[in-house]
Amino acid sequence: MAIPDSKDVPDLTGTWLLNRKLSTDPDDVFILQGVPWAVRKVLKYARLSLQIHQTTPLSAKQSTHTGGNSNGSSDLSGNLKPFTTLRMTQTVNPGGFDSEGSYSVDGSKQDISLPIFGDIQMQLKFIDKSGILDDSIRQILETASLTDKVIQELARNTSKGWEAEVIWGFEELDGRRHLTRNISTTKEEKKVIAKMVYDGPN
Repeated sequence: MAIPDSKDVPDLTGTWLLNRKLSTDPDDVFILQGVPWAVRKVLKYARLSLQIHQTTPLSAKQSTHTGGNSNGSSDLSGNLKPFTTLRMTQTVNPGGFDSEGSYSVDGSKQDISLPIFGDIQMQLKFIDKSGILDDSIRQILETASLTDKVIQELARNTSKGWEAEVIWGFEELDGRRHLTRNISTTKEEKKVIAKMVYDGPN
């Protein structure tokens, strides 16, 4: 996957602290996702932080071919394709629901297990704002996003029957730049929209 021009790509690197005043109450989302009552109560008052390290190394995909050398030696040509990785650590204090993992932002399906949400399948990729699936989130971010590209996370929990589109990016709120996660969660005929806002980076 070709990575967009860096000036248009959100760089999530840093330590981000959830701003509950600017965020919506996520309880309706957690209910739809089947998070137990006791866990929801802990999350409602816990200090939640995200430590993110974003890297875009080069992956060399090399191929050999026989050149015109009389000795029949093979020339080595490399096709270099950049890809982005997010290494994330989420800390919930108190609660004991900390998690960490490394995720490729290339559209590939990744099976992960999280303390709060259980086993989910996730895909992450860079998209234009016009490619956001949820109409209400797309309309907001087409004008509010501070980058031309956003990170789209598609998540699914087949055992609990819910799907979510999460858009990671940056918005200006209260005159300051914030990391935001706009979340659209659906289960059967129900849909819940939420926004998580983070202060930082530190």
